Amino acid sequence: MLIRRGPMNFNPLEDVVMDDEAPSIWGGPHVSKRLSEAMQTLRLLPMPGVCGYRPSWPPYVYEFDDLVEQHKQGELERTQQLQNRTRVLPSLREITHMEAAICWPAQYLGRLAHLVLAVNAVALAHALERDAGWVAAKRGGYADAWRQRHDEGCEIIACQLRDELVPVF
Repeated sequence: MLIRRGPMNFNPLEDVVMDDEAPSIWGGPHVSKRLSEAMQTLRLLPMPGVCGYRPSWPPYVYEFDDLVEQHKQGELERTQQLQNRTRVLPSLREITHMEAAICWPAQYLGRLAHLVLAVNAVALAHALERDAGWVAAKRGGYADAWRQRHDEGCEIIACQLRDELVPVF
């Protein structure tokens, strides 16, 4: 049994660490974070396959007898989860930030193709919750080299953003 001997000193409104607090100026790690968030937001946007055509019908229409048989086999819950799946769309702010950040590698590193490739590849890996080792396995080379080029490219982008006085978000 645990007994607390003193008052609790935690205040959730004051003691919470804000991990999404923007720094005062652009830095390489913050640019990297915004680029990976931009890749995540891009993945969340709906992209229909054929010129805006999206069927409104579910993939399968089940009769009552089908549902009874699925219930007997224990698959009814899985089927219902697939049918009731909803996709959370990004907010306007997230889309606006994505549109701003997604072009930074090409805009600020255009002549340095190896840095553009590294920044985009590692940002995509981070968006997929992977690391530079995954990029090295997919594209060849060494994870340390990919990470170093990514960090170098993000620092160059941060310098350019500071020079242009782009507001930090």
